Amino acid sequence: MLLAAANLTPHDITVLFLSLAVLLGLAKFLGELARKYHQPVVIGEILAGILLGPTVFAQISPDLYLWLFPAEGSTRTFLDGFSIMAVAFLLLVAGLEVDLSTIWKQGKATALVSFTGMIFPMVLGCATAWAMPELIGKNPDGELLPFVFFVGIAMSITALPVIAKILIDINLLKTDTGMLIMSAAMVNDLLGWLGFAMVLAMMQGQASDAGVVQTIALTLVFVGLMLTLGRWLFHRALPVVQAHTAWPGGVIGFILVLTMLGAAATEAIGIHAIFGAFIAGIVIGDSSHLRERTRDTIYQFVTNIFAPVFFATIGLRINFIASFDLATVLIVLVVAIVTKTCGCYLGAVWAGLSKREGWAIGFGMSARGAMEIVLGQLALKAGLINEQLFVALVIMALVTSLISGPAMQRILQRKAKRHLSDMLSDRQYISAMTATDARTAIAELAEVAAAVTKLKAADIFEATWSRELLMSTGIGNMVAVPHARLEGLARPVVVIGRSNVGIDFNAPDGDPARIICLLLAPESDDSAQLELLRMVAESLGDAPSRSAALAARGYMEFLAAVRLPEEAHVRAKT
Repeated sequence: MLLAAANLTPHDITVLFLSLAVLLGLAKFLGELARKYHQPVVIGEILAGILLGPTVFAQISPDLYLWLFPAEGSTRTFLDGFSIMAVAFLLLVAGLEVDLSTIWKQGKATALVSFTGMIFPMVLGCATAWAMPELIGKNPDGELLPFVFFVGIAMSITALPVIAKILIDINLLKTDTGMLIMSAAMVNDLLGWLGFAMVLAMMQGQASDAGVVQTIALTLVFVGLMLTLGRWLFHRALPVVQAHTAWPGGVIGFILVLTMLGAAATEAIGIHAIFGAFIAGIVIGDSSHLRERTRDTIYQFVTNIFAPVFFATIGLRINFIASFDLATVLIVLVVAIVTKTCGCYLGAVWAGLSKREGWAIGFGMSARGAMEIVLGQLALKAGLINEQLFVALVIMALVTSLISGPAMQRILQRKAKRHLSDMLSDRQYISAMTATDARTAIAELAEVAAAVTKLKAADIFEATWSRELLMSTGIGNMVAVPHARLEGLARPVVVIGRSNVGIDFNAPDGDPARIICLLLAPESDDSAQLELLRMVAESLGDAPSRSAALAARGYMEFLAAVRLPEEAHVRAKT
């Protein structure tokens, strides 16, 4: 009855669930594929939309494309509503990453880097948009002034979640440089979204200057109240909610209600709902009572369900090939990368940091990622920009996210942090070893390692067994780590075997080893062996992951077991 009242026919419901299933399924598959090759997940999610949209799918089967993703009607309305909800929750997650106390602790350096990192891109972006609006991508029906300000903001905004992930990957998050990048990015995010709210106010109040002023004033009042009284009230209310509701449903429900109220408030003011969700996220994330488990649950919920669908829908209505304009893309890339990098570099140097640190901060701050795409999508829907500029902004967001990490690694000579799951494949895993003693176990693992490394199994065995005779490598908790450094080995290699009966590796606790990890490092790499040992400790160091690994019935189940603590470790660091 309710569905009928909402004008959703059985056909509409069928198409709706099929379209969501296809969007989410392909977006998750390609996102995980991108993650496997150490690329931003958002690349795979956007690619899913491009494949399902006018760029590919509509060219192959236009009728089926319009049936699955209709241009109008109840299904289209629901998908649009779901997209708005998704982007609001995505901005909630971005707001949760903003730590106001960190911003204050960094003081002068944060102020200089964030200021120069915004003013340089803002000025040159505005000047470029003013000088050549048609070439850049102004909508012919739109006003020039809001467009100019939008381009300046688009060039200066950052992507806090992407930056955090990059810093984790290169072991830089907890360093002084990493914390400075994070705090400056927080300021950029806050000011950038506030600026975009002003642009929307200018657009929605074009007919009346008084209306624009009123909207901007109400927005500033909303932000001021939320960051003062709102913070205080939420901080006091959260322990009460946690004490009297079931976890996690009660707390998460409370947080989502506040987020939707904030979104509704800014939409009523005349600013897009996502700005209210972002400010609500800052208020919620700033409370010391917010448990890390709750934060992680929200993060997983949003990034694995809502975000993939949102980014996939980006490609559903735009032909990326037809809308690609080389001149626009090149201009956007040059202005975005050069101004952001150089601006942050100057701010860092003026704050007293070295030139090397300055360039690293500049490239770190240049990553735009998902936030740039969200910004462009909202501007496109508002009629502020054309499809050519939107495509250029998507490309710029992806390119800056791809180059940021490698550039920082090269400048600071930092290695990307790897995990045990990154080192494994089904060729390097024995689900049921036949060996019953340490010597034959090492020989069995050496045979597998030989096939992977192209070295002789006898040489691998000799080096590893010689090391084992010097000191046993049983580390306890049913894990052993026989290891060796080999001449001629091109890269570190891990081979893992699982024993059903257990093998005596003379562990301190006396228990036989059931998970034996053969760790091979190049002779010339002094740090590789320690890095491999760290990976094993991180992935198999807690009882739940070991139990799941021991119970694994095949390679995929074992891989899933070792990945759980790795992912938890990453989220804890953010």
